[in-house]
Order: sequence, then C-alpha cells, then structure tokens
Amino acid sequence: MARGEWQEQDLLAEAKGTPLANLAANLGLDVDAWLQYATETLPETFRITPNRYDQAWTEGILRSIGGKPLSWAENEFAWQMPFGRGQAPEGRAKHIMALLHESGRITRQEAASMLPVLVLNPTSGELVLDMCAAPGSKATQIAEAIHPEGVVIANEPASGRVNMLVSNRGRLAISNMLINQQDGRHLGRIPPPGYDGIVADVPCTGSATSRKNRNVWWKWTPRDGRSLFNLQVEIAFRGANLLRPGHKLVYSTCSMDPCENEAVVAELLRRAPWLELIPIDRANLGNLTLHPGLNTWDILDQEGNAYSQLDAKNAPSIHPSHLSPSHRTLLSDAMDIEIDAQLEAEIEANLPHCVRLYHHDNDTGGFFVAQLRHKPEATPQNVARSFVPKRFQNPDSGWVPLVLDQPRPNRHSIFPAPTEIIEEVQQRYGINDSDWSWWHRGKRLNIAPKLVEERIFNQQCPNKRGNLWPAGTFHPLKLIHVGLPAFTQKRKIWRSRQESVPALRSLMTAPMHELAPDTLRRMLQGWAPLMEEYTTEFGPLEEVGPVLMSCTLPCGQAFVSGWVGARLTLMIDRIGRNVLRMKLEMPPEPVEEE
Repeated sequence: MARGEWQEQDLLAEAKGTPLANLAANLGLDVDAWLQYATETLPETFRITPNRYDQAWTEGILRSIGGKPLSWAENEFAWQMPFGRGQAPEGRAKHIMALLHESGRITRQEAASMLPVLVLNPTSGELVLDMCAAPGSKATQIAEAIHPEGVVIANEPASGRVNMLVSNRGRLAISNMLINQQDGRHLGRIPPPGYDGIVADVPCTGSATSRKNRNVWWKWTPRDGRSLFNLQVEIAFRGANLLRPGHKLVYSTCSMDPCENEAVVAELLRRAPWLELIPIDRANLGNLTLHPGLNTWDILDQEGNAYSQLDAKNAPSIHPSHLSPSHRTLLSDAMDIEIDAQLEAEIEANLPHCVRLYHHDNDTGGFFVAQLRHKPEATPQNVARSFVPKRFQNPDSGWVPLVLDQPRPNRHSIFPAPTEIIEEVQQRYGINDSDWSWWHRGKRLNIAPKLVEERIFNQQCPNKRGNLWPAGTFHPLKLIHVGLPAFTQKRKIWRSRQESVPALRSLMTAPMHELAPDTLRRMLQGWAPLMEEYTTEFGPLEEVGPVLMSCTLPCGQAFVSGWVGARLTLMIDRIGRNVLRMKLEMPPEPVEEE
C-alpha cells in the first residue's frame, strides 16, 4: 500500500496484521491494548533545565498552560503537557513552548529516551562518553547530571548531525561537553584509565517509535533489524574496550526487536568476557512500569511470523548470533557452530536483567536498556581494555614504549588559551576561573571544567601499538568543539556571547551596571539612549565596547548583554528579548514581515 493511501485511512485498523503488530504479538503483548497507544501521537514531554536562576518562573509558566511533572520523574526533572507532541494550541501555549525550548529553559525529549541516562546515573566529576550522541538529548541530559565538574564527550560521525549537537550545546549554555566526530566503531581513546561511564544508544530500526514516526508501520521488517546487528555489536564492543574497570556501559535502542536488543547484548558478552550484565537499580525510576529482558525469542520472517527452528537455520540473513542462547545450543550441531554451553546458560539466566519499556504501560514510546559492568577482577591492570596491548602482557619482554611526536596542528586544532587573553577577559568581566580551563581557537574563547586538562589534554595516551601520544594534545580524539564558546573577539575586544550568559553567571564576581526594569522595558521597545543622557547608580558607562548589565526582576536577577558606543544598545536576539518581555508582562515582539 502506498504511503499516501495509508495516511488517508484509519491507522489503528490498518496497523493490525502488519509485521510490527505481529512482532508485538510474538513478544506476548496484549496487541489490542498496545495498538491503542502505539498508533496515537506521543504526549509532549521535556526536561526542565536545572540550575537556571529563573527555574521556578519557568515551572510556573508551564503550570499555567497545563504542564505537570511526570509521576516517575525524581526531583520533577521531566514534565508532560496536556497535548500531543508538536500539537500545542495556537496562541499563548504554543508561544511559551517554543520560547522556553529555544531559550534553553526546557529540552523537548521523548520520555522513553530519558531512560538510558537515568540507568547510568552519572555524577559530577565523572568523564562520560555518549557514543552516538546526535541530536543531543541524551548528551545534554548527561552534561546536566554531571555538572559542574564532570565532562561528557558527545560523539557523532555524521557532519549534518554534529551541527545539531552544536546547536543544542549552545541553546543550553553547556560548558562541560566536548563534541567529537568519529565512527563509533573506531572511536579514539582518551588517556588511561578510561571512561567512567558510557552510553551506547546505537542506530536501530526504530521499531518502537511508531508514535512519532508512522513510517515504521509500513516500512519495518524483521530483516531490517538483523541487518543492523553487526553495526550495533561493533559499536558496543568498542565502548566495552574504552570502559574502566568497575564502571558501567548502558546499551539501548528504541526498538522492540530482540535481534537488536537481547541478541546484541548476548553477543557482546561472548566477545567481551570482562563484562557482566547487571540488574538495573530502579531507585530513581519512580513508579515507571518496566518489563524484564527476554532470555528466549523467535526469529521472524518478513511478515513478522515465527520461523520454525529448522526454517530459521536455512533462512536468508540469519546468523547464529541472532538466536537466543538456548536455540544456539540446540542448533549448534546443525548449524556447525562451536559454543560454550556454560557461557550460553549464564547469558540466558542473566538476560532478564535488561529492561523493556512498552508504549501502553506508561503512555510513552518503546525502549530497551541493558546495563553492563567492567568486572574489576577481569582486568588487574585497572585500566580500560584498549590500554592493555598484547605486548604489555609479558612483563619480562623488556619493551619500553616510545613517546611519539606531537601531531601536526590544523585549522581544527584546539589549544589552551594564552594567559594574556584570559587575563583580559577576567579583568573586563570580573571572572574567577579557579574551577575552569580556557581554550582558544581563532576568535573564540571557550570555557570547560578543569577535568578536560587534567584527564585528557595533559596526559599521555597509548596508541594501538602501545607507544604514547604525548601530553598537550587531544589526539587521537577528533574534537571539533571543547566546552562552551563563551567569548568572541570583535573590534579587538573580547565580548561575552549571549548563549554563554547562563554559564557565566557563576563565574562573575564583580558588580554590574544595574538596569531599572522600566529602563529595560523602554529599551525592549526600541529605545537606544545616547550615552551622555544615560547614567546608572554606578555612574556613566564610559568604556566603549561590550557590557554585561543586570536587572532585578521578580523571578531573579537577569543578565543583559549590551554595547556601549554613541548609544547604549541591547545585544540580545529575538528569543532573549521575548523572554524578557514575558517576564515584564509585555506582549511578544511583533514578527517583521518580509
């Protein structure tokens, strides 16, 4: 049936009997109950950005249009609206949702996709890897969880999708994110001991995304999931090699297909015997309804019906690793594969430690999550497996690693900022940088946690042969952004970037020029006073160039960017101006017609 024809008919009726519905039946779901939710639009859900000075104001505005915290969301970090995803009523509600998201006060995110980071439960001071990060909802969720001292390396191979990461990093003023562009299967390592936590939310068929992507109803087939199996295993296996002992890797998909989920986890345990599959702590998952992972499953044909075991053996596109452990054991002779029967039994017994989230249990999309731990006793060197080359395993060899030359810099290279630039910015803005590192490229000055210097840039990193890349480089990572671009050089003056203002609040110690609310209101209406006419309680603003001012509002102290020239003008984009207008109970700025 053509796509256009499908969309003109009742989806609920047409979804019955599809390969996707047959998969749900094969998984033992109540298909009618599942279909009622799986064919409906998702509710609008989002995260509240923590640590904003006006967080209480944001929550009050959301409540005024019907928003409320999700019942299972600890500390009310996640909310839901009384309308569908992207279906806010025209007028005030739609304006508020767009403005709060664009200004970084909320992040629209499907509730189910918040689960992997909640399971990992990273904390401040940790170095965490998001292997497949774009568009950035999970990477930003990690960054918020480990703020202010932790760092997340958000990796994405595709250039177009990297841009979404950069955009979300700026929208949320996130200073503790490093954006890396590499194939997840060949991700550059960081220095020992490895990552403190890893999220591998791998590419998948999206068979559990039917509520936001209706294409899956007529495009998904079981063969699609099997075609991604190798990619998923290889990405997760690379993560397993980068994980430090005693720490956790979370594997996840937005798929219902066991071949993309439990089968991948089982294969990962075969390839990485230093890992163990562990139960998921549900302490911070509230009353969220979850189901245990499967320890046995069928292989499905293109219509979503189960093959017999004999047919599965001979079916195209099926590999022994797609089978459940018990089926592998049963068919090992017929399929001419060698197995470790004890290992397969252990894997089968532990697969229920995974969790499955179905659409109809919590009014969400579907999701799969597994949590794996690097067993400390499996790696006595106390470093990630990628740092234990074979030649190190013979302590009597007498081999000594070489320290390699610094890689040649290029236009993307990022280096610590010169002292004179840091001092200029500190003096202009009254910044105390004791807890931050400063990074320079071109006309941009970035801020990031000290951990970037201490655990990555200033450490030696072994290459594949065991020789050492020197300290003073990010190589072999291929970083394109380090931290938050906080300042830009304009007219030989370093000015604060508007997107960085929320992150700069905690750094600034000097008193600011105070704008009266009435003055700010007039300036938002277009008034740009001549400097000889303008004074504040601190005296006239005499220095030409950028200025960061404050204005005391009922919701807290707003920081306002301006420029001092012949006149005092606001340096705020339309989104920022409309946030201030809302706080001052002014109407939104009219949209100029082209």
